[in-house]
Amino acid sequence: MIIFLLLIFAGGIAWFVRDMVFSIITKVSQQQQMMRLKNIVKQKKAIPLQSFIDTFRENVTGFLTSKMAKNYLSYLEIQLRRSNYGHFKPVDILGYQLLMAVSFCFVFGFLADSYELAFISVVVGFAMPIIWLNDKAQKRERDLLRELPNALEVMSLCSEAGLSLEQALDQYLKNAKSGPLKEEFTRIMEQTRIGSGRKAAFTSVTEKLNLTDFSLFSTSVIQAERFGTGISKMLQQLSLTIRDKQSQRAEKAVQEMPVKLLFPLIFFIMPVTFLIIFGPIILQFLHP
Repeated sequence: MIIFLLLIFAGGIAWFVRDMVFSIITKVSQQQQMMRLKNIVKQKKAIPLQSFIDTFRENVTGFLTSKMAKNYLSYLEIQLRRSNYGHFKPVDILGYQLLMAVSFCFVFGFLADSYELAFISVVVGFAMPIIWLNDKAQKRERDLLRELPNALEVMSLCSEAGLSLEQALDQYLKNAKSGPLKEEFTRIMEQTRIGSGRKAAFTSVTEKLNLTDFSLFSTSVIQAERFGTGISKMLQQLSLTIRDKQSQRAEKAVQEMPVKLLFPLIFFIMPVTFLIIFGPIILQFLHP
């Protein structure tokens, strides 16, 4: 009887310890998941002229209900996503545009006492934030596409060594320099670690970037996972394909260079050259 009671007591203690261990493991896993989510969610960054932008956002957002305004805000949102300025909103860029337009109009227009210059300065000031944002987006995309073939070659070597795609990505991230491609691969890894599938993670980043070469990489990875083909050979062949496409784009840009130089050559360089050469001669004929 005593032995039976001891067995019941020992079983109760074992059940209690089991529940305690499971509760500790659950809490630790929840804390790890929350830490990963905090790494993914960006902290709110301070933006220039925060008080002005907040006031503009509160007072103007209700008026931007027309179809044209919504289309323009959608365009701004795409540009912000391309340049990775997620802490800005499209309305913020519109506020900077109006602020630059008014500033340029006051400095270059009213101070010069010229209505024509005032109008031109308003147009230039309104376009300056868009030009800056588009330049940032293009530079980021160029840097990402320039690094993509090198990353694929590193991942191909890692796959040949027996690593999975996620392990190859992690190995690349440990040795890669900071840049746009590393940021996007880090985003993919974080999404897969919190439970998202590989297809969902790659699709999310591909839709954000909207780049043909990265879309080709993402589609190839998803198809390789679906049909069970080898990752290593696919990555190696894909890196060669992307390098060939980059070489073709560079050759095309070189061939288009004379055509692009034709306009400034005719309207800016040649008139100045003719003025320098024939100006003194004309002055001598006019004032002998």
